[in-house]
Formats: sequence, structure tokens, C-alpha cells
Amino acid sequence: MKRIVTIQDSENQISINQIKEFSKRYNEDKNNKAIEKNITEKGLEVACINEEVIRENERIFNIELPYCKRQDQKQSHRCWIYASLNMLKHNIAKNLNIDINELDLSTNYIAFFDRLEKTNKAYENAINLTNLDFDYINKENIFRYAGTEGGRWEYFVAVINKYGLVPRSIMPDTFETNDWEKLERIFTDKIQKDILILLKLKEKSVNIYELRRVKENFIEQNYSILSKILGEPKYEFTYEYKDINNECKKIESITPLQFKERFLSLNVEDFVSIENMPMYNKEYYKIYRKKYMGGVIGKGNAQFLNLPIKEIKELVIKQLKDGIPVYMGVNITKFKDNKSGVLDTRLYNYKEVLGLNPLTKEEALNMYNIRYHHAMIFCGVHLVDNKPIRWKIEDSYGDKEKYNGYYIMNDNYFDEFVINVIIDKKYLNEKQLKALEQEPIEIEGEEPG
Repeated sequence: MKRIVTIQDSENQISINQIKEFSKRYNEDKNNKAIEKNITEKGLEVACINEEVIRENERIFNIELPYCKRQDQKQSHRCWIYASLNMLKHNIAKNLNIDINELDLSTNYIAFFDRLEKTNKAYENAINLTNLDFDYINKENIFRYAGTEGGRWEYFVAVINKYGLVPRSIMPDTFETNDWEKLERIFTDKIQKDILILLKLKEKSVNIYELRRVKENFIEQNYSILSKILGEPKYEFTYEYKDINNECKKIESITPLQFKERFLSLNVEDFVSIENMPMYNKEYYKIYRKKYMGGVIGKGNAQFLNLPIKEIKELVIKQLKDGIPVYMGVNITKFKDNKSGVLDTRLYNYKEVLGLNPLTKEEALNMYNIRYHHAMIFCGVHLVDNKPIRWKIEDSYGDKEKYNGYYIMNDNYFDEFVINVIIDKKYLNEKQLKALEQEPIEIEGEEPG
């Protein structure tokens, strides 16, 4: 049957005549063909890069922490654990009297218990769920992150406060450690299958004591799976090392929790999560908490205090001046050059070459275009007249790229793409401290941040 084209159809479609007109105007501007040739032959970033911006971002910082050996997370998706440990390593190395470049702490140990605790939280979410309708469950993303890799500072703190820390030699990486996808796939399937069993039992009105008995069996299975793939954690160990005087030291029969309590003198409970979220549904000086997300129940909630970017910079500088690195969550999918390590919003001439106007931070957040997706640490800043010009960023992808594994972040990049920082409460002013006393406002887990 012949389709009848209505007036509305023709108005909604791109017409062939329009295409011809677009092509005509495109070819009338000879610069377009030159740009087309340059980009198609060399690539978008090579054709658009601004070398002057790279030269402007000098590798000089007048506030800078001591050099620290770059770690390489590979494809583990454990940037949040690496960043957390890198933030604490200076303090632990000092208390061990060891060269910081000789101190290597286990990320695998943290990841093991983080995953185990996430499964417990997922099962408890299922046990306590009142609405068993799948439309509601999927809309709320209640079980989307059950047992997955990835996390935040709050998850890290909850794990080490409960399970402690160990050197990497005590629980090293295993074959599957650096390829998160395989474990992610089979483990998520297992956890979600368990959740379906719990939900079916709830439909049959099985009492909570029986549900928790079933849950305990699931967690034991998870412990066994994680042990087989990541290695079983040790609950007492001996640690041998050479101190800065080249003297051999031996710490015998110490537990992971004792190791943490003895050699970590920073009180991790004093550090709070602060974000810059200038979104349509967020207010400054309010605390927000993500629904259903977290690790250890009651301790690892994903929440933050929302502050203006200028105040966040002031807090970061205060902490760096005291020699304490600053954990940060950032979006680095745009305006970066891995060869030089420069992060700068002027790095690529997209506006001049393509006529593109970039989204502002507020616009990008409102459209869910950017989010906190990678964790690193601030370890330096260059100030001119007490104002930050550029920042030194320690990443966890080795030292083969960037500036010996460091990023150089222009201050304009901080404004647009830094979302989260972890700050000791002692650096907060009276107004900021007062804001911490509020009850958190719950937000969806899928929201940026």
C-alpha cells in the first residue's frame, strides 16, 4: 500500500533539498575543506590542539608534596582505592619510618571486603524492600550496583575501619585483579540471582529470621568465590621491611586492624566528602545522600556537602599546605592530553575549528553529561598572589604517560570538571561546619556526583 505523506511528515523530516543547500554553503567556505582534510588525516585532537596552552602550563608548583612512585591500576577500576591509599601513604610511611617509595599497600585487600560488604547491603535492601514491583525496583536502580567494582572515599573508610590495612606483599594482586570485567560479570549475575530468591521468599511471607539465614549462606558463598579469584585475606601476618636508615625491621603477628591503628595516625573519620554541584536541584550548604548506594551498612553511605567551587579550592590549599594530599573525584573525559599531562579547557580549539560552544559545568550536570567518574589526588598547587594557577595531580596509571604519571591541571579545569574532594573537618569554617549538622537529602543513585 502506498504511504500517504502528510504535511506534518514533510515538516518533521530533513529534506533532500535542505541537504543540497547545506552542501552548497559548506563548499562555498574553502576553509571547511581544509579543516576536513586536516581532521580526517590527522585526527580531531591533533588538528585542534593548542600547543601554546601546553607550554603555558609549566611543571612548576610552589606548594608540592614529596615525589611518590606512581602506581598502575591497569584495568582494575580501583582508582578510588588507589587514590584513598595514596592520600594516606605519606602518613603511614612516616610512622613506619620507611621511604614512601618503598611502601606498597594492598588494594586487593580493600576490594575483597568492599565487594563482600556490598553484597550484604544488596541483600539487606532486598530483605527490607516493601515494594516488590519490578517497575519500581528498576526505576530506583536498587540492585544495579550490587557487588560491583568501583566506589568512593566513604566506602574505603568503612572498610579499613572494620578490616584494617595490609601491605601489598601480604595480599598481592592476582591474575584477575587487573581485569575487572570477568569477575564483575559472573559475580553480578550470582548476586542478582540471590536477590531474586530473597524477593520470591518475601512474596511467600517468609519471616526475617529465615531470610537472614538464607542471606548468611549467600555471603559465605560469596566469600568462597572472592577467595578463589582474589585470594583469601590473611588475618594475621608478619611484615619485614628496611627503614630509611637501611635497617631491617620485622613486625610479627600483627592483624590488619592493628596495622592500621598502629601506623595510620590520621583520623579518617575526620575527613568529609565535599562536592561542587551547581545543578538545578541542588543547593549550596546542603548535604545530599545517594539512595541504596554504599558499602558497609550504616558506615559507607555515599553522601556529600555541596559547596561553591571557590570555597572548595580554599580548603584544598589549606590541606596541601599542611602536607596532606587531597582525594578528588573528577570528570576527565574532555580537554586532556595524555602526552603532556595537561588538563585545560582551552586545550582544543573546538570553537574556532568546529564552531562548538562547550557546556558550562551547570549545563553539563543538568544534562547528566559529566559526573565524578575517576579518583586521583591533589599533591601540589602553584599560587600567584595567593590565587591558584595550576594544580599537580597524582594519577594511578603508572608513569609512562603524562608528566611522569602526573597531570598538570589548569585552574580553569578545576572550575569545570572537579566535582568531589575529601577534606579534614578542621579546615572548614564555622558556616561549613554548621552545614554538616543537617540531615542528608536523599537523591537518586544515577544523579551526577
